[in-house]
Amino acid sequence: MAEQQHHHHHHHHHKPDGATLFKRKSLAWIKRRKVIERVLKKALFVIAVIMVIAVIVVYTLL
Repeated sequence: MAEQQHHHHHHHHHKPDGATLFKRKSLAWIKRRKVIERVLKKALFVIAVIMVIAVIVVYTLL
C-alpha cells in the first residue's frame, strides 16, 4: 500500500502592510463618499421641493 502524505497548511496571520491599509482606507472612503453623496442629493431634493412649494404659496397669496 502506498504511503499517504499529509500536507499541513499553516495559515499565518500577517500584520497588514502599508499597501493593504491604504487599500482598505481607500475602499472605505469610496463607500463613505457614496453614502454622503446619496444623503446630500436627497437633502437638496427636499430643499428644492420646499422652495417650489414656498414659491407657489407666495404667488397664490399675492
